[in-house]
Amino acid sequence: MLRELILEAPGKLLMRTPRSEGRPLQAHELRVSTVYGGICGSDLKVYEGHMAHAVYPVRPGHELLAVVTEVGDDATSFAPGDRVVIIPNTFCGECDRCRRGYTNICRNKQSLGINVPGGFADEWVVASKYAVPVPEAVPDRVAVLVEPFAVAVHAMQKVQICEGDEVLVSGCGTEGALCALVASARGAHVTVTDIQPDRLRWIHSILPNVHPITPDQVADDSFAVVVEAAGARSSVESAFAAVAPGGSILGVGMAVEAVIPMQRFVRKEATLYGSIIYVYDDFAQALAWLNRDRELAAKLEACIGAEVSLDAFEEAYSHALSGKPGKALLKF
Repeated sequence: MLRELILEAPGKLLMRTPRSEGRPLQAHELRVSTVYGGICGSDLKVYEGHMAHAVYPVRPGHELLAVVTEVGDDATSFAPGDRVVIIPNTFCGECDRCRRGYTNICRNKQSLGINVPGGFADEWVVASKYAVPVPEAVPDRVAVLVEPFAVAVHAMQKVQICEGDEVLVSGCGTEGALCALVASARGAHVTVTDIQPDRLRWIHSILPNVHPITPDQVADDSFAVVVEAAGARSSVESAFAAVAPGGSILGVGMAVEAVIPMQRFVRKEATLYGSIIYVYDDFAQALAWLNRDRELAAKLEACIGAEVSLDAFEEAYSHALSGKPGKALLKF
């Protein structure tokens, strides 16, 4: 019997048998069977009712590894048995932003698990343009993390990092950890900071070469790149003190607002970047990188904090909601 998770309303998550199984595929579609699903911060915001554009009921799930089980007539680049990761944010390809290559901020974007059905189901259907083939050498438990890893890959391409540069990552949740992983792999000297000591210990266990400190220990004017991944006003504002003259601040966290010390910012001739999700090429680049760099893949896999079966989905959500470090995975 097939299963799916449904978030009927904030805080009300249940498992059920899908109400519409096995509809005929359209020519551009794939039927897929989910292998792994990850739970991230945006899933929790939808679960708690803190995502303004969420709809209910909704099937959650957007960090997904799946196997193709059936192929539409026009989806000829795929075959049953192919492993794929899913790009969970749709794009129209026709609006002004898409035409400029910014499919990540498409005017008509919809998001799996937020305002359209996600992938926390044994079997479901997805348009083939959102499926990215997984190289044979990339393990399942690494592949499922490609979606959050692609966020970091996309973001870190915006800043110049030379070998030996000093990089500060503020906030050691999953995305902060992945940005630290990318910066370290690019040869930077990485300092990480967080208000939670267990997160600092966790990231140091994965990346022993990083320097973990508390926010009050961050020195002013010291970092070529500051990655703000905490999503807190204080973290954003302190980034303008920490960045070195001529350096860059990269906003990945989602603080609602913050005060920018414009005189200090201008006098430093610093640069401020914002980054949101990814485009198709970021997925492809992330997979290619993980395929050739087994050490990097192993460090990415070490970011998993809990793996439970779909039947124990409450346990996975409990881990994610606890604030404990490490990604929570559902195994289908």
